Amino acid sequence: MLPIPRLKSMMQPIAPKIASEIALNYHLTLEILRTGLGDEYHLGSMAQVTYTAMLVSQTSDASGRAGLFREAKETILRCRRAGLETGVWIADERAYALLGEILTVFDQQLATVALEEFKVANESLKRIFSATEVDPKGSGVCLRPPALSK
Repeated sequence: MLPIPRLKSMMQPIAPKIASEIALNYHLTLEILRTGLGDEYHLGSMAQVTYTAMLVSQTSDASGRAGLFREAKETILRCRRAGLETGVWIADERAYALLGEILTVFDQQLATVALEEFKVANESLKRIFSATEVDPKGSGVCLRPPALSK
């Protein structure tokens, strides 16, 4: 059985200092992509934060505007295709704005959502990405779970 203090801490939001460090990492990653100096890893990090925010939004009030996650997923796939074709991994103006919106939602979640919710989202992400398959047309990764394919 888990000790009571740990259970209580899991029901609290992430400590502000740690939340700031996590958020800063993603904001810097987006800036790297904005400058065109990124790579597939940087875009993958933005996909990770997008899916994390989407999963956490299913159980929290911090969810952003309607259609935000769908648009962000389409944008990430578009940037990935362009990066694979050109070798330049960049977030153009539209991608930068959309991913900035995602980071705003994620920042709000870090400040208000219980650590346990992020743990659940992380476990879901692990299951989702272990169930991925590469699109035979080379247009990106196709996720099998229907909730994320919409």
